[in-house]
Amino acid sequence: MNWEIFSTIGYVSIAFWLCMPLLWLLHMLRRRGWLVHIALLFGVAAMVLAKINSNTYVNRIQVDRSAQIQEQLDRQALAQQAATDAREDEVAQIRFAEDANEDFLDKAGMDESDLKYLQSFNEDDPQAWKRQKKKRSEGTIDDSLEAHIGATEEQEGVESDELIEEEPLDPILMSDSDKLAADKLDAMNLRMIRIMLGLGIAVVIVDYFLRANHYDRAYFPLPLPSSWVDTMTPRETVTVRPTSPRRSLLDELRVFARRGESFVYITDDPTAATNAATTVYRLPLHAWPVEVLNVADYNGEMDDDFVFETLWYGRNSFVVNSTERGEQLLARFMELMTERRTTRAHVDQTVHVVWDIATPIPAETRHRFANLGQATGYSLLLCREKPSREAEF
Repeated sequence: MNWEIFSTIGYVSIAFWLCMPLLWLLHMLRRRGWLVHIALLFGVAAMVLAKINSNTYVNRIQVDRSAQIQEQLDRQALAQQAATDAREDEVAQIRFAEDANEDFLDKAGMDESDLKYLQSFNEDDPQAWKRQKKKRSEGTIDDSLEAHIGATEEQEGVESDELIEEEPLDPILMSDSDKLAADKLDAMNLRMIRIMLGLGIAVVIVDYFLRANHYDRAYFPLPLPSSWVDTMTPRETVTVRPTSPRRSLLDELRVFARRGESFVYITDDPTAATNAATTVYRLPLHAWPVEVLNVADYNGEMDDDFVFETLWYGRNSFVVNSTERGEQLLARFMELMTERRTTRAHVDQTVHVVWDIATPIPAETRHRFANLGQATGYSLLLCREKPSREAEF
């Protein structure tokens, strides 16, 4: 095999896409979060290098026909020598000083067909200069000033075009079989990179959904339908916030908003309630704002049913800064969730009830909320309870 059918860049592109399945396998064995993304970057780099190799190297390969041309010239020389040998009897026995190299044959004694056959081997036509002279004598010469100016302009235009024109790269000469192998390998390389890129994107998407409901492994929240994420990885309806959380509680609420999910934050800390009652955004760069309303600011005009319905359709999120009001709201929520379960109604985006109160929720209430939340799409997050195991979102 001729290794020069590809450049170094081309072989590097092959090595890059061959590394992609190895990175996927390593990710499956060790669950390293960024290996699938590194594999995708390898695929993109392989495509860039393959395009460079194809455009700047493979496309320059041409078939080397110097051997064929030399064989043709040798055949012509042999044919001319054979014709000369066949006319030995017509060779002039007397040579004069003024005779040219071609005058050793007695052309005057040849008939017309023999003379044409002999002249076919000569590249230069001895009568060509006479015909050129005749053409020049037939044409009229324009010695006018306008003609000289036009000729000068044409010459300058040609020279300027030649200066602007870039010189093409020298071709890479190879045998016919090597050129065919280079074209096949180049097409195969580009096709395999496209396949690996498609697989790489699919692996990243699947990995994203598999990690979306895992508290420790989820990343870059997006407002995707909760049913998509829950289908790949079922969500825990009742969860306990870890003792060593990844982020602050306010940042957790912002993550809920970034996922397109609404929440009601129940706390007995006035400062935390004030900080939480702000505007959150579902997309980066402060796009798609959602207001977080403090129920206490509306002097009892905002009842529990209104809060439930607003959360159900994801219009707003809420803050409750009273333990008594929080217990009342949680009880009413479970009543409304029971009604929705009978009609098999389910929210489009998960609704989170964030319980940040020192008073623990009874185990019976937690169990009942878990059953109702599984059927309707509600989730309960306990923030101050010590977890028996590391909870996952």
